[in-house]
Amino acid sequence: MSALERVRALYEQYLATTERLERDRRPGDGLFGFGKSPKDDPCHDQFAVALEALLGEILAGEPDSGETREVLEYIYRAPQVYPEPQTAYWMFQAVHGLTVPLAARLTPADAQAVRDEYVKTYRRWERMPSHKRALAALDRARKG
Repeated sequence: MSALERVRALYEQYLATTERLERDRRPGDGLFGFGKSPKDDPCHDQFAVALEALLGEILAGEPDSGETREVLEYIYRAPQVYPEPQTAYWMFQAVHGLTVPLAARLTPADAQAVRDEYVKTYRRWERMPSHKRALAALDRARKG
C-alpha cells in the first residue's frame, strides 16, 4: 500500500467516525454541559496521534519528492474536499502542522508548487498557527 493510500485510508476512517457521531447526535447534546458533544469525542485526538505516527513511518521510509508531494497535497486539500462534518474540517486544518518534517523531503521545485497552491488556498488572514508552520516548512524546502 502506498503512502498516499495509507493516509487516505486513515482520513476515510476518521471521516466515517465523525459522520457517525454527527448522525447519532441527539438534539441538545453538549448544550449546558449535558450529553456528549461530538466535538468532545476522543476520536479527534486519536486521529491526530495516528496521523503523526503514520507520517513518521512514511518519513522513515525515505519517500521521494513525488510521493511526499502526493501525501502533502492530499492533507492540505482535505479541509476543502471534506468541509463536513465541522469537527473533522477543523481537525483537518489543525494537523497541517504535523507535516513539517515531511516537507523537508520535497525538491525545491515540488516545494514551490505545493507552496503556491497552499498560499492560494489559505489566505494570509485565514491562516491558523498550523498553517503558518506548514508554510514555513514549505518555504525552507523550496530554498533547498
